[in-house]
Order: sequence, then C-alpha cells, then structure tokens
Amino acid sequence: MKKIVTLYILTLFVSCKTYELTPLSLKTQLENSSVEERGVKLNNASIFFNSTYMAVSLDSLEVFDKKGTVFYLQNSPSIEMRLINNEGEKFTMYFDTVVIINDTLTGSRSRFISGIKHKVPFSTISKVFVQDGQKDFKYTN
Repeated sequence: MKKIVTLYILTLFVSCKTYELTPLSLKTQLENSSVEERGVKLNNASIFFNSTYMAVSLDSLEVFDKKGTVFYLQNSPSIEMRLINNEGEKFTMYFDTVVIINDTLTGSRSRFISGIKHKVPFSTISKVFVQDGQKDFKYTN
C-alpha cells in the first residue's frame, strides 16, 4: 500500500510542471489579447479612463521552463498562477480569472467562492509562475 501511495505522490509532482514568465511578458501578452475600455460620454465625446485586460481571452501563454525553453501553455480552467511581490508575499489564483484594470491585477483564488480574490498592484509583482493543476474544470456555454 505504501508503494502505491508513494508512486501516486511522485506522479503528481512530475505531472504538474511549473513554468515562469516575467511580469512584463504577462502584461504584454494580456494587453495584446484583448482590451475592454470603459468610459463616459460627455457632449458626444468619449472619455476613456479604464483599460481592462482579461486573461480568459488569451488562447495560449508563452512561458519558460527552468532551462529557459519556450513553451506555449494552452489556456484552460485548470491553469493556476502564483505571483510573488517585491516583499516576498505569494498570491495564488486561477489564470483565466485574471483581469488587469489599469495597474491592478485581480484574480480569484477559488472556483467555488467567487468573492475570494487577490488584488495586486502590477508594479509590485517580481515573479510569475504558472502550472496546469490538472483539475477537471470545463468551460460551459
């Protein structure tokens, strides 16, 4: 029985490969994927004050493994992202819930409780890691 449990645990560690990307690369990829501008209309002139970039609209994410090899990770509900800020604090969220509004990155920590979110000023992010958690979440229409 111990051998089966040990084999199962080792399989989990091998199957969840972690990739890295720079904060600037993340922001650039999100900015190139979509934009939803929100604003107000005054006297027939539109004034935009918010730019919103949503990770859910990204088909794949360019990431690097530990050796520096480029991979394209297919976006899915099971992609998890971990951010580390300049002070060493860690924030974990599901990648497809990530939204950048101006300079603040927001993302959900839970699939089941939508109110649990992290808000991280983008300028404070020092490292970004992503992995496919292999969870069986599916998009529905």
